[in-house]
This record gives sequence, structure tokens and C-alpha cells, in this order.
Amino acid sequence: MRYKILFAAALLAVACVGHPADDEDDFPGPDGPGGQPVEEAAAPGLVLDFTATWCVNCPRMTSAIEEAMSQRPGAVFPVCVHFKDVFSFPDGEDLANYFNIQEYPSAIINLDKGSLTTATSKDIIISRIDAAVRKKPCDIKLSYADGVLSASVTAAESGSYRLGALLLEDGLVAAQTGGTEDYVHDNILRKILSADIFGEDLGSLESGAVAGSDFPIDNLADSGKYHVVAYVTDGGIVNSATSITLP
Repeated sequence: MRYKILFAAALLAVACVGHPADDEDDFPGPDGPGGQPVEEAAAPGLVLDFTATWCVNCPRMTSAIEEAMSQRPGAVFPVCVHFKDVFSFPDGEDLANYFNIQEYPSAIINLDKGSLTTATSKDIIISRIDAAVRKKPCDIKLSYADGVLSASVTAAESGSYRLGALLLEDGLVAAQTGGTEDYVHDNILRKILSADIFGEDLGSLESGAVAGSDFPIDNLADSGKYHVVAYVTDGGIVNSATSITLP
């Protein structure tokens, strides 16, 4: 994956510390960019939640993301990247190194390294979503049949775009430090379906042009509950996102 090439793997020093709003000082207040109330924005938010079952404050980050989802229905898409626990993602440490994750929990918004936050605050998460500078969001349509996810993207503005897709698993029960013995874990990252976290290259598209890709999905546990989050990136930052539940 590209982030493996750009950054050598390093030993990750992790800390699970109690700071519910470490960077709240840089939160701009009730208004977002341009003075618009943040609750009126409809910008998509792909939230990489770097988490672990051994992390005492990780449930607080989960709760903050759920609050952001409630405030932005259908526009906030959490992706839980577990580290050194029963749900660990094989490339999770490479992702953590690339995004310079040194504390758990941490969140990255829309794949922007500058959005890193350890604050377990819904307002911080929403402010990071609204801070991204991007083109008008592209339209993404998803369908799934016979083990293949098909994604089609219609460009809203001319530009160079990439298409990413992540397979997530829901409803797994495991003890959570800071939570309960029967804590339900959702949105667990199981596989990057696209070439890498930044997506498949769709090339340069004119406004209104359509492009897409097919992603085979196999080896799913019969008893599992899965969904896919698909997203378009523009200059490395998420431009639009959507999801589909797998039957």
C-alpha cells in the first residue's frame, strides 16, 4: 500500500490517557467555516477511529462519534481500526504509523493527517469534518450481487478523483476496558477493498462524467454482519461517502 512505501514502519508508542478534550482550544465554537452553523452543513465525514479493547477511554470516543452521527444523519461514517487486540486489522499498525497515531483513542477525519484528534468530543469531530476544503461532493451509487460490490461515481466538478472501499464488520461482542464485559463492537475494519486506503485511481473526470470499479468480496463468515463504506477522495481528502449493508 502507498503509505507503506512512503513511511517505514516504526515501533508505535501507545498511550491510553484520560483527556476528554485535549485540543478543544482550537475548536472554533458554534459556527463552522464561513460563519455557518455546523449543524446545517452536510459535508461527509469518514472517521478513522483508532481504538482497542484494552483502552479505557476508547468507549468515550465511540460515544462522541455516535453523537456526531446523530447530529449528521447519514453523513458520518466511522471506521474502527483496532490495535493489538482480538479485532486487530492486519495493516492497522501501518495505518497508525502513517497517520502518526501515538495515543489511543485517536481519530482521523477524511484521511487528513492534519485532522488528528485525541479529544473525545462530538464538537471537535464535527469541526474537523467542516474544516476540509474540497470540491462539490460527487455522487456515489453502490450495488452488491454474487459477492461483488459495484461502485459508480458521477463527478460534480471537473477534477482528479480516487474511489476507496472498506469492508466493516458489526455486532461483535467482547469485553471492553472502560466499558462492559459484553460490549458490542461495530464498524470494525476487516479489509481495504480498494488498492489502498486512498482508493482506486479514477483519473481526471469532467463534470458529469461517470467512472467506477468492482470490488470482489469473499470469505465472509456466514454468521457475520457486514457493511461497506465507499468514498471518493480529491487531493487525498474525502470528497463524498456512502455505505451499503451486505445481505
